[in-house]
Amino acid sequence: MRSALGTRGLGLCIMVSLSVFAAAPVAAAPMAKTSPGPGLQATGGEGIRFVGQMVADPALGVTWLADANLARKDTFNVAGINADGSMDYQTAVNWVAAMNAADYLGHHTWVLPATPSYDPGCSSHNTSTFGYGCSQSAMGSLYYTTLGLDEPGTAVPVHGGTAGPFNNFQPYLYWTSTIAADPTQGYRTFSFNTGWQGTNVAKHNMYALPMVPGNPFGSAIKAGQALDASTDGQTVYDPATNVTWLANADLAKTHRFGVAGINRDGSMQQQTATSWVAAMNSAAWLGATDWQLPTSDTCGSFDCKASLLGELYYDALGYSEGDPVVATPNTNTGGFHDLQPYLYWSCSTISVPCSGSQPTGSAWSFSFGNGFEGTDLIQNDLYVMVYYPTPPSPPPTKPVPPHCHASTCR
Repeated sequence: MRSALGTRGLGLCIMVSLSVFAAAPVAAAPMAKTSPGPGLQATGGEGIRFVGQMVADPALGVTWLADANLARKDTFNVAGINADGSMDYQTAVNWVAAMNAADYLGHHTWVLPATPSYDPGCSSHNTSTFGYGCSQSAMGSLYYTTLGLDEPGTAVPVHGGTAGPFNNFQPYLYWTSTIAADPTQGYRTFSFNTGWQGTNVAKHNMYALPMVPGNPFGSAIKAGQALDASTDGQTVYDPATNVTWLANADLAKTHRFGVAGINRDGSMQQQTATSWVAAMNSAAWLGATDWQLPTSDTCGSFDCKASLLGELYYDALGYSEGDPVVATPNTNTGGFHDLQPYLYWSCSTISVPCSGSQPTGSAWSFSFGNGFEGTDLIQNDLYVMVYYPTPPSPPPTKPVPPHCHASTCR
């Protein structure tokens, strides 16, 4: 996985709003330290509070809020925001409006990042804005140009995520083998970031969690336990659905079985996932030859507990809507903090400021998990980052006395 401060980055200037320190700040979570990348200039020094910090983006001529998940700490009294900061599209519109009403950090022109109706760089190569390489949207420009990332690289790697008896879980989308009711929409998928079940095009890069029917490894069923791990810890039996899962929820990261097209983080396109599972069976992984991607029902929303992955998330593991299976590390990613390697809402127009009008059915989104731009149903829960379209004024400089000597200048 490439560093978020890649070699192509054009640079960001991190600004600190002094006015925020006069208000009651919200404490930020501890953040892992990283060295500034090429062209990055931080002000304020070590130990500075990230609340109120802004990031100037010269490629776009806008100023981003450095906290890429402020809603997790400050809802501005807007209802409908999950504990992890994710929310549906209309709630995102309401939350940004509440930010502006509160004149947050002395600004009232915060907007959702805009996406144009057409971007010729998109991998879809059609008359829309879809796929990878979409660098003309605000978040696409941030991902590809300013941060210098390449798809399908994640902006924030997540290592060794543990959820119950599972390891290496990723707080992202996982493939199923079920084709969508409209085949042009791809395959059924499940989010282990928010619990959403829906559909995604086959060329998106996601993770795979294979299973086998029944209990072939002879896991002992203990009373009161929703899941039972095998003695060697490599499989997990779910008696409610009578299937056995791999305990390693990202096995493809370390075991490719000779299959090409698997990314360094273990994510892959749907057809690659199908080939990878077939290769597992050819290798008789753990002695089994009937590994398969889970199937899915037609439920498209939250609380889809009748599907295999839905039952695993909600019932067996005990998560609720908006609960990531593992937490994302709070790293400094090009001056941003609390950036989630998941989907973010975008405005449906290129107008600045964004009107925030609710589109019919779906809205644009962008993934900082792999650089994919597309659309999501407005009922889905995604994250929100904002900017204001006026570049920040440079900080005032202290005048230098006309006749100054080293011993007298202060």
